[in-house]
Amino acid sequence: MYRQSLPSTQASIESAGTWARGIAQAELPGLATVADEVARGLLSAALRRTPLGEQIHVQIDITGEGLHIEVRDPGLPDPTGGFETAELSSVTSSFGASCGPEGHRTWVLLRKQRMAS
Repeated sequence: MYRQSLPSTQASIESAGTWARGIAQAELPGLATVADEVARGLLSAALRRTPLGEQIHVQIDITGEGLHIEVRDPGLPDPTGGFETAELSSVTSSFGASCGPEGHRTWVLLRKQRMAS
């Protein structure tokens, strides 16, 4: 399990993407590019919801199925959907979001690429 907390600044978008790409490159190299793209998109959406001075929390887990990326922020869901609804379905195998008293949580699962036989 990999975790980091990032400030609510634009620089965190690139930081999260680079971080996710590095983890994927080490653990599941075939997912490195999409991990970067997804992490950047999730951070961008979280940044729109997160007040300046608050933290955005990112967790990456390597599972038997692939790479699980989760982003938590203290905000409410973006009613326009943005990246979460428009892009996630085209680059991930599954995704979800929830909102509770502790804030907003979005997760994606990037499935391992199967070897051709």
